[in-house]
Amino acid sequence: MSNGSLILIGLVSVIALLALMIRGRVHPFLALGVVSIAVALSAGIPLGDVIPTLVKGMGGTLGSVALIVGLGAMLGKVIEKSNGADVLAGWLLDKFGEKRAAFALGATGFIFGIPVFVDVGFIVLLPIIFSVARRIGGNMLVYALPIGLSMLTVHVMLPPHPGVVAGAQVLNADIGFVLGVGFCAALPAYLLGQLFIPFFTKRTFIHVPASTDLIQYQKQLSHNADGLPKFGTVLTMIVLPLVLIMLGTITATTLPKGNIVRDIFSMVGSSPFALLLAVCISSYVLGIRRGWDKEKLEEILNSSLAPIAGIILITGAGGMFGKVLDASGVGKALSEVLASTGLHVLALGFILAALLRAAQGSATVATITTATILAPAINAGGYDGVQIALITAAVGAGSMTLSHVNDSLFWVWTKFFGISVADGLKTWSVLTTIYGVIAFLIVSLMWMAV
Repeated sequence: MSNGSLILIGLVSVIALLALMIRGRVHPFLALGVVSIAVALSAGIPLGDVIPTLVKGMGGTLGSVALIVGLGAMLGKVIEKSNGADVLAGWLLDKFGEKRAAFALGATGFIFGIPVFVDVGFIVLLPIIFSVARRIGGNMLVYALPIGLSMLTVHVMLPPHPGVVAGAQVLNADIGFVLGVGFCAALPAYLLGQLFIPFFTKRTFIHVPASTDLIQYQKQLSHNADGLPKFGTVLTMIVLPLVLIMLGTITATTLPKGNIVRDIFSMVGSSPFALLLAVCISSYVLGIRRGWDKEKLEEILNSSLAPIAGIILITGAGGMFGKVLDASGVGKALSEVLASTGLHVLALGFILAALLRAAQGSATVATITTATILAPAINAGGYDGVQIALITAAVGAGSMTLSHVNDSLFWVWTKFFGISVADGLKTWSVLTTIYGVIAFLIVSLMWMAV
């Protein structure tokens, strides 16, 4: 099948998917399944391979997402029910004030997002976001957008995240240069991007989800102030899995294979194990030690899983859709068409990564695929170390853009905050593109300087 036909199939599939969910009000899980089958058949995937491809895409996504979301939800519920989130939210508001609460959340996401994957950090920090939002009230997007966007920015731009690290390896870029260049682009992109958020929050309003009436909620906090856990204790429970994951990444990149410390942290520093350990410790420190009995702890942990069942299924279906687009050759077709345009290597890397991100959903896959396509031209181009690092950063910026319905993070972000698909596309999808474009423009200015 020609590249033009494959690209047309990709475009039509996205339009059909949006029409089913927004206009037809079809459940996203069913819509993604139906459109995925239609794409597979239209692209000529053999009948016997259609279902195995869907299962592979679903399983590949859920293999990591289900563990992280499930354990993260348990940790978040323990922190919430122990009033630990309120302690942290109160500290943030005391230090920054209500007017700068959104900036404080964005800064928290930027810092926590450097050592850990965006999915993990986002899930762990959810209780703080909700607690701040419930204390102040207003538009949920004011609190949800800054922290999600700041974490995604560092995820696509900075090592040790997998996409940019793998892209740097493919392009033979120096990780130190990539880290320096990426930080110089990510920080101003995050700060400048924050300025655009009010334009979207003024036009789209999402009510803050509340388990209780806000006034009663605040009265309860004031009456129970003496029984709240200590700030340092709650912070330790949140930081513990993040530190373990960071140590796992550091040992994997600095110690040789076979080193006992590296082997230990390859397990202890994996996201599922780190979160499992944090759930166990927090259940004791914030729960049992403060008076919870076994029945109450079991009830709280059970209550954390029911709300995320739909999120997990929809996220897996998004991975299924992305896998079908990839297996059908849509991503490859986009790559071949763009590679023949003669664009400057910096612009080519950005645009190609952006389109691949839109086509199959994963920022990591978009970065790695783009780097693989560009590698021969870069190796033959005589670029120096800083220039290659800038190209890597441009690819990372492109992989941030156009996050939509085939991106697992899109579903996690929208469903946890009760945001519709249409509102998610009008806010999250547009802002990820704005942030990515800002980062690319900064990289382009640095390119002109060197």
